Amino acid sequence: MVSIHIYIEGAGNANDDEELLPMQRPGLRSKITAGKETTSSLREGFFKFFQELVDIAKKQKIEFRIVMCGSREDTYENFKLSLESHPESFNILLIDSESPISPHQNYWEHLRNRKEDQSWIRGDELDYDDDQCHFMVQAMEAWFVADIDALKAFYRQGFKEEKITRGMKNYQNIEQVSSKTLLVWLKSATRHSEHGKYDKITRRPPHHALEILKRLDANKVRKASPYCDRIFTTIIDVSNNSPNQK
Repeated sequence: MVSIHIYIEGAGNANDDEELLPMQRPGLRSKITAGKETTSSLREGFFKFFQELVDIAKKQKIEFRIVMCGSREDTYENFKLSLESHPESFNILLIDSESPISPHQNYWEHLRNRKEDQSWIRGDELDYDDDQCHFMVQAMEAWFVADIDALKAFYRQGFKEEKITRGMKNYQNIEQVSSKTLLVWLKSATRHSEHGKYDKITRRPPHHALEILKRLDANKVRKASPYCDRIFTTIIDVSNNSPNQK
């Protein structure tokens, strides 16, 4: 294995990410679309969040790539293309689960059984490794509410953490919270803050999602989210067992 590629659902910047995309099939349109989470690519934020993994890969002489792909369908398509273009690499799909994950299903089955996802995943053999499919729980914002201190650091004066902590009392963990509820909490908590209400499509800096990602304490998020811990554990194991070290 010479590299680790993570294909992530979320906005990208064509100038930043286009060179990282695998060779596309004839007739396949460009897969980089800006504006899903923010008008700025989230790649810098994810690199910061995954810094421990980046450092471990570098130590093991493994190239670490993060590619923001836009929609979940586009992300899946680029993941599949990378399996063909970079079979020597460890390729990972990282998207929102969008709904609770049944403990009786594997990760690929979760996508196949979701009616909303069947238009792009149905019919595939889905014989991929479970270790290649990962979720930002029901939505990326779950990682944000897992680290209240990061939200405080960005939104500063006027941030109302109780709007989130009060809601969390009704759940055992953040992975049970729907994407709609997460947005309600974040918008309510940030409405009167220095940077204003949380906005997924910020048109001007500061770009909320990017800035929050850069401030997240990965260890706090891992403790709050088993699915977040899972991707860290998977990549650490893959890096430490790389043939590069044998």
